[in-house]
Amino acid sequence: MLKKILIITLPLILLIISSCSNDEGEASNNADTAVPVVVSTVKDTIITRSIDLVGTLAPWKEANLGAQTTGRIEKIFVEEGSEVKEGDLLFQMDDTQLAQAKIQYEVAKDDFNRMKPLNEQGSISKQEFDKVKAAYENAEYSYKLLLTNTQFKAPFSGVITSKKMNDGEVFMLAPTGGASAIVTLMQINPLKLEVSISEQYFKNVKLGQKTKLEADAYPDMNFEGTVSKINPTINKDTRTFDVEIKVPNAKNVLRPGMYIRARLFIGNEKITAVPRSAILRMAASNVFYAFVIENNTAKRVTVTKGEEYDEIVEIKSGLNAGNVLVTTGQGNLKDDSRVKITEGAR
Repeated sequence: MLKKILIITLPLILLIISSCSNDEGEASNNADTAVPVVVSTVKDTIITRSIDLVGTLAPWKEANLGAQTTGRIEKIFVEEGSEVKEGDLLFQMDDTQLAQAKIQYEVAKDDFNRMKPLNEQGSISKQEFDKVKAAYENAEYSYKLLLTNTQFKAPFSGVITSKKMNDGEVFMLAPTGGASAIVTLMQINPLKLEVSISEQYFKNVKLGQKTKLEADAYPDMNFEGTVSKINPTINKDTRTFDVEIKVPNAKNVLRPGMYIRARLFIGNEKITAVPRSAILRMAASNVFYAFVIENNTAKRVTVTKGEEYDEIVEIKSGLNAGNVLVTTGQGNLKDDSRVKITEGAR
């Protein structure tokens, strides 16, 4: 009886051993086929929003300077490229009329000073004194007007950008085919950058906001500016509004006419951002996707990208803070692939 029981039991034991062996083999095979990946946890981050702009530098102020009356130019004291300060003498017109006006002014002034005490004493009539006073005031006005039209001084500090006439030439008040000015003066410290910005950013642009500037002429230098003026209206044709940026230029290295690239910073914002390398693009489309890990299984999710900032990209939808995101090895994954996390969050 004992021998019979042994004969019946042995095949069953072999079957059990064989079954256990198969289960262990399948587990081993599953482990071997898991795709190794590196992951990180998606987090919210604070970024500084900015707008990229281009434009051409312009002088802060510009003046075409000429006489208010026709006259001969006696002397020009500056040349193109001359740097001048406010109040410096730029050019002088013929002073013949000025000399005559000065004599008349001094005579009228003497008459007024002589008559004034007599008027106070009541020795002359009020009508007679008013006549002398009016003559004095008219002579003073004429002299000062001619003085300002004879000696022309710089209304602000800057650089002479053009000299259109020479000593001895006659300046015409309304020239036909001639110069509209004797010299042109530009203020180049500061300068201004005038740009047009899309209306979608109108609520974000404020006076005093900072900008970083780059000039092709100085590839190794960085410059800064601030928003100094915002046009309050939107152009109905272009759907843009105009902004003026004030650009300090203490060393005078920048010049009007230079092409400038500007980055205008419009404020901080909390966003969901991930490494740029974690986002894949579906072939021949504008569809982007990524893989997140759930229970050691890769799940493919479609994402909507926003702005890019160096090595990270903003995610508008598809990922949330706390997701475990595949950052390396995602090119070998399919939806529901088993994974083996080799580095990063677990």
